[in-house]
Amino acid sequence: MSVLRLYEDSGLTQIVSRSGDYGNPDSEALLDGTNGGSAQKALWAAVEQTVLDGAVDEEQTSLSLAAPRFADPDYPVIVIDSEKMLITAGHGTSGLTVQRGYRGTTPAAHAAGAPVRLAYDCSSITIECADLFGADESAWVTYCADSGGLPSGSWEAPHAIGSLGYSQSAAFHRRVVVPASTPASYKLDLVHRFTCTIEEHQ
Repeated sequence: MSVLRLYEDSGLTQIVSRSGDYGNPDSEALLDGTNGGSAQKALWAAVEQTVLDGAVDEEQTSLSLAAPRFADPDYPVIVIDSEKMLITAGHGTSGLTVQRGYRGTTPAAHAAGAPVRLAYDCSSITIECADLFGADESAWVTYCADSGGLPSGSWEAPHAIGSLGYSQSAAFHRRVVVPASTPASYKLDLVHRFTCTIEEHQ
């Protein structure tokens, strides 16, 4: 697993679901497989995050999140404002138990709606499409950079995003090109895949 997630909005609230979870997949419903067709959309890369569902004081060790997050126990450190916390229970739920003031940071009160992020920086980030089974159709999906909300540069895969600090995000664009004479079907085997180097934010 990775600390990075795909989002469908610049506010980083609409997370694209993982492989095997079809709650909110990156989907295109109107591609023409008979004559061939293409579709593109903007996506954002950022570390997994949500917001506090309620305020906390400097002593509380139970957090209520606006959405269930942080399922991977290999990446248990979160940050709210400038305070790091270590998740000790509740991974992948909207109710976390945490150790406050982790890594020597100062416990503090945090307001409802404060961003809660994984406390990890990522470098050498790339994204590409993988086909999990059957004929390899990953070449249908390519990516390019964003400039002012529009695609910029060459469509490619893999696509280099660069580096992102824990509080940063990057916009880019995804394109799907379906060849002509492609039978109509739900394509559940194509997934986006990040590669990157991950380090806890210092």
